[in-house]
Amino acid sequence: MQCMKGNRTRGIALMLAAFAVGAILLCSCGDGKSMSSQVIVQNETFTMTGDSIIEDTVFAVSSKPDRIETNITIARLDSLYGTFDPAQVQFTHGRPWHKRKQAPALMPEYKSEQPLVDALYNMSIERIADAIDNNGRFNVTHNISRLYCSVYLSLAALKPQQSMATLRSLVDRDSIIMQREGQWPVVSDHIGWATAAWEVYKATGDRQWLAYSKRAIEKTLNINSSVLLDQNTGLIHGAGYTTSKPLGVRRMTWMGYNDFFACMSLGNNILTAHAYTILGAMCDELGIENAYDKDAQRIKDAINQHLWNEDKGFYSSFLYGMAFPRQSPTTDNTSQAMCVLWGIADDDRAENLIANTPVTDCGVNVTYPANNPLEPYFANSSWATTQAMWNLAAAYVRNENALRRGLGALYRAQALYQSRGICMKGVRIDELGTGASNAAMVLRVFLGMEFKPEGIEFTPMVPAGMPGKKTVKGFHYRKAVLDITLEGTGSDIATISIDEKPMESAFLPSNIEGHHQLKITLKDGKASSQKVTIHHNEVMLPPTPTVEWKNDSGRIVDFVPGTPYRLSVNGDLRELNDSVFALPKTDGYCEFSVEVAGKYLNGFMSKPLFSYHLTPQIAFFPTTEGDSAIIHVSVARGGDYLLDIGYHPTGTLDVRRVSANSHPMGTLVMASGNMTDESGLAYSNMMRVKLLKGDNSIVIKQLRLPKAFTPCQPVHLRIISY
Repeated sequence: MQCMKGNRTRGIALMLAAFAVGAILLCSCGDGKSMSSQVIVQNETFTMTGDSIIEDTVFAVSSKPDRIETNITIARLDSLYGTFDPAQVQFTHGRPWHKRKQAPALMPEYKSEQPLVDALYNMSIERIADAIDNNGRFNVTHNISRLYCSVYLSLAALKPQQSMATLRSLVDRDSIIMQREGQWPVVSDHIGWATAAWEVYKATGDRQWLAYSKRAIEKTLNINSSVLLDQNTGLIHGAGYTTSKPLGVRRMTWMGYNDFFACMSLGNNILTAHAYTILGAMCDELGIENAYDKDAQRIKDAINQHLWNEDKGFYSSFLYGMAFPRQSPTTDNTSQAMCVLWGIADDDRAENLIANTPVTDCGVNVTYPANNPLEPYFANSSWATTQAMWNLAAAYVRNENALRRGLGALYRAQALYQSRGICMKGVRIDELGTGASNAAMVLRVFLGMEFKPEGIEFTPMVPAGMPGKKTVKGFHYRKAVLDITLEGTGSDIATISIDEKPMESAFLPSNIEGHHQLKITLKDGKASSQKVTIHHNEVMLPPTPTVEWKNDSGRIVDFVPGTPYRLSVNGDLRELNDSVFALPKTDGYCEFSVEVAGKYLNGFMSKPLFSYHLTPQIAFFPTTEGDSAIIHVSVARGGDYLLDIGYHPTGTLDVRRVSANSHPMGTLVMASGNMTDESGLAYSNMMRVKLLKGDNSIVIKQLRLPKAFTPCQPVHLRIISY
């Protein structure tokens, strides 16, 4: 994605910007120190050195670590973009960032030979401190998923008590609170809490917190497993708020809550698999026998089986559809980074994923292809937490080129936008998330700090464009205070010492106490993995077509001649050459949809048509059912069937758990907003069930959601042969 318009006047613009930067530096460098001119990143969009970022006619510069100067204005942004209403944009900070006289308490200092990086770090720890309220908790201005990422990235290490207090506020009756931005179980990424809680324990060693977290995670996973588990794929149902739901709203307007619940997102499943791994480790710490590693492995295997796209070399962001789930044509890059960091992408898959996933000059998109071509921080096509996770993953596989580009993207966005606090349509930058992301680059990437229950392991990585000495002073870890010095570039440790005594390995035990000096020297050299795949906004998904269906034909309402339309028949694609087309005859149940073939990726499918070879069998609900309805059905043959519920919506969400012949089958969701038929009935998501030849007993039990609701009015159960 090109961040700004073209390169029409790039040469002249760079000269003008360089002249302006030089003028600022002449005014601000009274101490006579020369600026750091080592190039960190240079691409078609911007250039970053140790003390400046220059892009077209805008720049950000820092000759000292206590200030950032920039010439960015709303008028300049309008001239470069021209795709938004300037009246909707504001600066929440009156001037570019200047360091306060009083540094945040108990926050480590960072110094290097790249003054702009130092200034951005100093700005970040101030913003982290500003995000703490009077109750000692973080003010969360964006969705909770980003909070969990932020705690994992660096907040657990920098502010463990505040992280702990914030996480406690998200637990009720020993389970993680589910009802928030979306409606559980449709939106079900709350289990990300486990990752944040485990990071806090590793940073603090607090045994009470360990026991508290274990109870909350265990109870929540038990609830999720009983409601969200898909018996056929082994995956977890529900949309991840960072991935499937917003994307579906923008791209697939025909989808309702029932359709979102039918999705099985990459993010939710990774977080669930990791939560089981964490729960097993917590039990190990507490001396409790467990087999949670088997639950984790089961979901990992399902992710790799159903969500990995071998042709593209990356993971699909979700499965969608009813009886024949299909891979989304998009990927979710926050989740992909988690796949690398948490061992889901094993063997060569992790390295290939980082190398093959397309990124832009300005960073990795939250979803690829992005929802729109707008600049990060203007329409959330990229988030700082996503970029930071991606940078950690790039460092993990030792892809220096991907890391260097990722660092440049993160620093560029922070220097140009966060330093002024740009606010668009009333939505402010996630300053807590951006601050935590920046701090993570120092702690988790440069120093390579990986927290474990038994101590800290150091696996540093410093790109060749950032040479010199780096120091972190006053880092608090449990009962110790550490001053850490890092010299050199690359990822191979030449020497490591504590208090001038050589260490046997790059590992610091958790029982260390007092004030200590660590020194790490790296062997200069480049990492072996360098491949990066760049795109410049040329691979946006084509529009999702609107189709009017009849029993034996369809019509593409928004047909564009020459566009390569495809008819999907249970996932198999066939070419369409006209706006009106006949449907092929099939022997059984069939799902038809239309999608557009893009240059690189196909678009999303249209609203599908469900076609039945045999008329569905109808079983009516009892007029007084209570919490459970028992419905007896008889089928002529045993085997797999599809079930759904026809119901009258009541304006809220209703969730029913289904069992057949005493065996759990899954969950049906009935929500408002789904399309209704001629009789005014809406239909739940579909579920695959196994029925016996002859009589069967189906129990449909209402699930009591955490907040008050009015139950829907189920009319009949539809049994579909396929």
